[in-house]
Amino acid sequence: MDIKSLKELVSEKFWQECSKKLKNEKTVVVLHELFDYIVDILIKRLDDIETEDGKAISFFSKERKFLTINVTRKNLRIYIHPPVGAFFEPEAKFSVEEFRFWEGSFRKSTGKYKGLSVWISEKKYLPGVKEIINHIPKTI
Repeated sequence: MDIKSLKELVSEKFWQECSKKLKNEKTVVVLHELFDYIVDILIKRLDDIETEDGKAISFFSKERKFLTINVTRKNLRIYIHPPVGAFFEPEAKFSVEEFRFWEGSFRKSTGKYKGLSVWISEKKYLPGVKEIINHIPKTI
């Protein structure tokens, strides 16, 4: 699928619902920029994008969800799912509001984590989230 077709999978209605839900208009801008970045950088991996009533955007590769953006009233919560193939050093630090490795995603064989959650609400944290997303292999 091309970038235009993928981006069209997210309806205008979804964006409007997100705008109503988020209390801060700046976080809406962050959501749009983050969405565009994910689609642009991971285009070769993306098979599908699904939305859930102004609550979440999920990205799929080979019919498996690998990244989700949950929209809350105060911020965006991004889940990097283990099937994505990213690895994170236990001592890694990222410039985001908050992040947490998933204990169940730790691999003894590599000594690294494969899944994490990230919270952001302001544009100043976009570089940190992009750094995390850049750990995701661009192709399978």
